[in-house]
Amino acid sequence: MTPIHKDSITIIAEIAQGYEGSLEQARLLLRAASDSGANAAKIQVIYADEMSTPDYKHYQLFSSLEMSDKAWEELSGYAKHLGLLLYLDVFGERSLRLAEKVSTDALMIHATDINNLHLLHLVAKSKISMVLLNIGGAYDSEIKVAIDKLVDKKIVLMYGVQIYPTPQDDNHIRRILSLAEICGKNNSDITIGFADHTVPESNFHLALSSMALGAGARFFEKHITLGEVMKLEDYEAAINPDRFATYVKYLRDCFKAYGLTTKKDGFGMTDSEIKYREQVRRHVVTLSKIKAGSILKAENLLLKRTSSDKAITNFSDAINKVAQHDIEANRPVLMSELLPSEDTL
Repeated sequence: MTPIHKDSITIIAEIAQGYEGSLEQARLLLRAASDSGANAAKIQVIYADEMSTPDYKHYQLFSSLEMSDKAWEELSGYAKHLGLLLYLDVFGERSLRLAEKVSTDALMIHATDINNLHLLHLVAKSKISMVLLNIGGAYDSEIKVAIDKLVDKKIVLMYGVQIYPTPQDDNHIRRILSLAEICGKNNSDITIGFADHTVPESNFHLALSSMALGAGARFFEKHITLGEVMKLEDYEAAINPDRFATYVKYLRDCFKAYGLTTKKDGFGMTDSEIKYREQVRRHVVTLSKIKAGSILKAENLLLKRTSSDKAITNFSDAINKVAQHDIEANRPVLMSELLPSEDTL
């Protein structure tokens, strides 16, 4: 699997329907997301007729969330002004066209549409190159079909069950490891994300996201609200901007600690690690006197700290070498004092 951003993480402030159909409220939430340090904000583009039939119990709520194209264009411009990526949830052709019109940075397909083949087909043909695919509650077979439909897109598989709030034992972070296998078999432009929906009163979201990071997630989504006590739409798993700023810092610090590694012998050590290694490595010292012409064996050597800055630090560099002259006991062994034996030539 080749992640989209393997050497970085993307933190998404999930606004969802928290703007409540108000452009000004949406602007405030974007500002809060930006000030909190998020990379992106995600908002649901709601048109009632895309969401449900008129007889559905929440149809009027969906209607109240609708905003004009002009409002969305202004919101997109404001996000760019803030230096904030804008991701839009789309639920049908109208919201998709709106997302294209305002040049959103990525589309989001909600878990409710994981098997909406018509929408997947439209998104696959759209000019937006990146798609966040919410797979909470999805079967493995459904995920594979969706990936096949979006094969030419950069895909982020957003794992996380959207129960508000999600019980601790329903997070199943271990499944992120299994998702890597799906990614590797389908599309090289897939990475994994984690959407947290835990109870906001605790700090459990900090631990969960860091666990997800260790399991391989590189995109992280957490709901943000202007104030938890205000109980705005989609508030159930949302945290205040100041707590979101803490979340961002915590997760970025965890990513720094997670670090990078290579297949080299030293795992790609940093300069500070190399300096530490040099400071703590002990020197190869003679256990007893070594006579000139003798071959050094492991039983004649041990490791100690010495004042020498030229002493050998690895047994393998000294063993089976020939002493050019006598080396007294309890002395550091220098490479300049040794020659290769016939066995090592």
